[in-house]
Amino acid sequence: MNYKTRNVLVLLIFVLLISLTGGYFNYFYFPKKADEAKTKIQDLDQRIAALQGIEEEIAQVKEMLAKQKRKLSNLDKQLTSHGSPAETYQYINTILTYSGVLKLDLVYQSNNQSENYRYDVYKIKGEGFFTTIFKFLWYLERGPQIYKIRRLSLRGVENREIDSTRTFIVVPFEMELWALFTELEDVPSIRRTLRNVRASYVRNPFMPFIYRNLPTNSENLLEAERATLKGILPGQAFVEDHSGQVHNMREGDKVYLGYVSRVDAENNRVVFILNKGGIRERFTLKLGFE
Repeated sequence: MNYKTRNVLVLLIFVLLISLTGGYFNYFYFPKKADEAKTKIQDLDQRIAALQGIEEEIAQVKEMLAKQKRKLSNLDKQLTSHGSPAETYQYINTILTYSGVLKLDLVYQSNNQSENYRYDVYKIKGEGFFTTIFKFLWYLERGPQIYKIRRLSLRGVENREIDSTRTFIVVPFEMELWALFTELEDVPSIRRTLRNVRASYVRNPFMPFIYRNLPTNSENLLEAERATLKGILPGQAFVEDHSGQVHNMREGDKVYLGYVSRVDAENNRVVFILNKGGIRERFTLKLGFE
């Protein structure tokens, strides 16, 4: 093969390679890429079509959320997912500024979990005038915080001031209080406060038509109906009076208007017999609620 023939052959091979490469790109590579691009374009078109009106839907959702927040903010009760004894003590003290001053003890007892909520349990024991106690209960149940009163006990006790002839009715009371909480998050604060609560008027059911004109407690004896049983042992009981003084009582010991009839350590109770103006009454103090 001479030099000229070899050059022609190389040229032919080069042209053939170019033709084959061009054919591959024109008939295989580029059509495949074009199909892939077409598929992507169709997919994008479908996504764009699906997004049509999305801005309007987002605006509707935002409007709905704002409406629900407005509804929540207008609720009578504040839904909250947290609480503490310190917050409850502060809330009770605030209520007392509206209802009037009461003598009371607030004791935290336990935290309980229900299916959809949890609650703290408190024991409240105290005394005061009925109208003040009524307002206090009204603010507790109708105030912005969610509290539930359980096992409420009230008793009217006729009393006289030592230095005067003035007779009045004091009402010792005892109750269990539940502070309720939920697990909701980001709940807006309500506008309603204790200032928006208005207590109704109610007649004092403990006010007698005729007072018994009971004698004054000139000997400063234990007033059983205003006392709290703090502890009990066989034959003796430790009873705290309304002023905070603890008395060691035994059967037969004298109290205001009567005496200790029985110290029942087995059932955690002390029984008193009281003479209310010629009417004998049996009164029992117990350890806690039973």
